[in-house]
Amino acid sequence: MTARTLAACLWLVIFGAWASAGRDRLLAQPAPTGMTFALTGDSIITRKLSVYSEPAFTRLIALVRGADAAFTNIEMLFHDFESYPMNESGGTYMRAEPALARELAWAGFDLGSLANNHAGDYGVPAMRLTQKYVAEAGIVAAGVGQSLAEAREAKFLETSKGRVALIAVSSTFPDHSRAGATRGDVPARPGLNPLRFTTTYVVTKERFEQLKLAAGEITGRPAADGDVLTFVGRRFVVGATPGIRTEPRQQDVDEIAAVVKSAATLADHVIVTIHAHESGRAGITEPAQFL
Repeated sequence: MTARTLAACLWLVIFGAWASAGRDRLLAQPAPTGMTFALTGDSIITRKLSVYSEPAFTRLIALVRGADAAFTNIEMLFHDFESYPMNESGGTYMRAEPALARELAWAGFDLGSLANNHAGDYGVPAMRLTQKYVAEAGIVAAGVGQSLAEAREAKFLETSKGRVALIAVSSTFPDHSRAGATRGDVPARPGLNPLRFTTTYVVTKERFEQLKLAAGEITGRPAADGDVLTFVGRRFVVGATPGIRTEPRQQDVDEIAAVVKSAATLADHVIVTIHAHESGRAGITEPAQFL
């Protein structure tokens, strides 16, 4: 054995002992506890945040920054009009300068959802650019992808208090925004992570008969199948109490639940967020039945 080889072996032994001791010290430390989250609604940002210093505003920013993990729904597309607007928007066409993605990071947000009704306002190119600029700002974003499987994926944030998984879903969207699966020989459709639902209108027997009569007069043919009537794109059924019944698509529920289950084995905390304009009978203070 040469002197150089001996020195190398001694260095490896010393380094190994030092690393082992360091590892043992780390393992002896108590696990971090008391993780805090800042969870917010929609961030519709069209101008800088970092130029303002009003006390009420800076207190709010301090709350967000002070959390171990901070989430927002990024309801904005960041691009320089590299693509054209789609024939249908999510209500209006959302767009802001790409540099503004960094303003959300400045405010303290490290987690964001891109699954919302504006995700497809300017088509797939704008969606991809938004992903790019949000990632470059250092924000972990979920909810859209190049395929349905990718859009459904959990994304992960590493913190000193633990690992956080984010799964982002939307039930409100123009249909062109919804991601699709590949058939193998057909490419997947890029888009958002959908939770679809069916809507049924419950009416009394008397009202049902009136609707059936009106449908027959307008269409010239029977539109009812027993106590179920499909008319003007709506499904009506007979019930004791009039109302609106919504039910989630079981396929979507099962696929999202599988991702949640998997994420729970890989992270200390799992956040599942949904962007939904649908509400219950009491209005916006009550979630829709399918939720």
